[in-house]
Amino acid sequence: MTDRPYSNAHGTAPRTTADTDRSTNTDRGADTDQIDADEDPSIDLLHVEPDPRAAEVVAAFIDWGLDGVTVESVDRLADALGVVGNVDCVVTEHRLPDGTGVELVEYARGRDVRTPILFHTTCHDSLVESDAISAGADAYVRKRSNAGQYDCLLRAIRGHVRTAGSGDAKPDPSDSTHAPAGRSESAPMPLLSEE
Repeated sequence: MTDRPYSNAHGTAPRTTADTDRSTNTDRGADTDQIDADEDPSIDLLHVEPDPRAAEVVAAFIDWGLDGVTVESVDRLADALGVVGNVDCVVTEHRLPDGTGVELVEYARGRDVRTPILFHTTCHDSLVESDAISAGADAYVRKRSNAGQYDCLLRAIRGHVRTAGSGDAKPDPSDSTHAPAGRSESAPMPLLSEE
């Protein structure tokens, strides 16, 4: 993407893997899902998260686990509304200081914005999860106290960005996903939270 009218609300520089030398990173496991920069160059991801520490942790996991992804963070719904259609993927918390993640999805889908929108949230209410998916969210990952939540989030980002970019790619069958009624067979299925 080119110049965007927003900046990182948490005061940190946007993370880009294009500027990072990965040749010295030997800690990456075989289970890490990568977006190949040659296949999907310069993926712009908007992260809507009011907690600066949580935003840093997610950005670090994305930086570590997905090549070719630039993460921009905002902490308010109002900041996200103006740019939701100018990015390749959105990851949002449900609880925001000036609204909700469901409102973000409704806004985007009401304007025919097809950008994948994934929830990564502390909200464990199954009714909110259902509302998010019904409104058009592409995945719902509950924040947990273990690192496995980030693996789920990285798989969801990878699958939805690849599918959105290709128009006809199929989701990875090894992903633990469930399709809500009305979704096409070729669209990636939302990742519903684990109990």
